[in-house]
Amino acid sequence: MLSDPAMLISGVIQGSVLGPLMFLVFINELAEVLAKFGIVVKLFADDVKLYVKNMNDVDVCVLQHAIDALCRWAEECQLTVFIIH
Repeated sequence: MLSDPAMLISGVIQGSVLGPLMFLVFINELAEVLAKFGIVVKLFADDVKLYVKNMNDVDVCVLQHAIDALCRWAEECQLTVFIIH
């Protein structure tokens, strides 16, 4: 059974031939945003991992600014962010 068609205004079409490539182009902007904060970013499929060495309060502030930037980017792109720690 198929669902009813729906008008989508954001995201990447799942199951298409170009979908994975389009998603990579889409998600690479996030890596650029986070690189400005010195955050190591690992991308795999639709997962993103952030790494930072937490040594002092300054590093915690930098990480918080990077997470804030990630959330702003996601909101602009109409994406949901799930933070797992």
